[in-house]
Amino acid sequence: MKKLVLAALLAITPVTFAETLEHVEEEVHLAMETIQQLKAELNELKDAVKMQGEIQEASVSSIAKTAKKFEKLHIGGYGELHYNDTETDDNSKSKKVDAHRFVLYFGYDFTDKVRFRSEFELEHAIAGEGQTGEIELEQMYVEVDMNDQTSIQTGVILVPVGIMNENHEPPTFYGVERNEVEKYLLPSTWWAAGVKVNHRLSNGLTLEAMVGEGLNGDTSGYIRGGRQKSGNAVANDLAYTVRATYTGLPGLKASLFMNHQSDFTQDSSDNIDKLDIYGASAIYNFGDGFEVRALHVQAEFDGKDESSSFFTDGFDEHQGTFLEISKRFGNLGIFVNNSIVSGEKISRQYTVQQAGFSYWIQGTDAVIKANYFEKDYSSDTKSDDDTDGFHLGMGYEF
Repeated sequence: MKKLVLAALLAITPVTFAETLEHVEEEVHLAMETIQQLKAELNELKDAVKMQGEIQEASVSSIAKTAKKFEKLHIGGYGELHYNDTETDDNSKSKKVDAHRFVLYFGYDFTDKVRFRSEFELEHAIAGEGQTGEIELEQMYVEVDMNDQTSIQTGVILVPVGIMNENHEPPTFYGVERNEVEKYLLPSTWWAAGVKVNHRLSNGLTLEAMVGEGLNGDTSGYIRGGRQKSGNAVANDLAYTVRATYTGLPGLKASLFMNHQSDFTQDSSDNIDKLDIYGASAIYNFGDGFEVRALHVQAEFDGKDESSSFFTDGFDEHQGTFLEISKRFGNLGIFVNNSIVSGEKISRQYTVQQAGFSYWIQGTDAVIKANYFEKDYSSDTKSDDDTDGFHLGMGYEF
């Protein structure tokens, strides 16, 4: 019996072993295919990770480049809102609110020595046909530093005259409205397309020279009306401006300036020829918040025939004087000032006296202003137009 069982086992063993070997071979082959597939997927994953790293590196580089550009970009601005309550001696009353100015600055530093600056302004809230406001490009220039002392500006530039023409942001001056001398005789804000050179000396003296579009006025001699604002400006006769400014003493900024134009009307067929505007300004800070500002301006016209009433009545020589005394106590400042204007006609000859205060909001360049004023005409024929009242305003700069 035992022999029969042993014989049977020996008979079936080769078949079972062959089947087992065949099964093992299949399993090994399947495992090898799986390994190859995993290896391919691993390589794909490595390639994806590498690509993701390259993309991330490119993104970081792009972000860095963009951030570097933004570091060179400068954005700022200022604005002011006015309320005017006035009454004339003939009992004519007026109350007005005006969103006078909304201004944005944009600038870009191409390099440490080359920069772009601009100023874009909306006046009186609404601009358009039949509206009270205007959209204006007050500045748009490129400035290049030739060396540590000398720079050149070219483009649309503020003319270097007076106290306020280049520094007229609301937190920088007293009074809701700008002074009348720099409104009508210089006239602020006054800009022109041209070229200006600045040269700073080591002794506190700065010299400036500018050539640009001239005024394009009419035979009435109204200086402010001659501003062309660089919009299709007539350039038959260019204007030349020079200024010397001294800051060598602590607290002092004093200037002498002159603007010359060979033909105020840019029309050789009329009677008005040359216009010279010249003057002197000074700002002196005594310390402890006391400050004095003074400005004197003269404008003189020449004509081909000076027998007309414009010349014989003395309207060809304009004069203006501004004097202000102020005292600041922390965030509060009080002031009094006086403007004397003698312009191109009887209605442009008067004195304006003001007194009031400015309050700068803590930690900001925002200001609240209020002032009382009196305007008295030089001629008795204009006595009914003598005016008084008060102004309220808010302004900011950033």
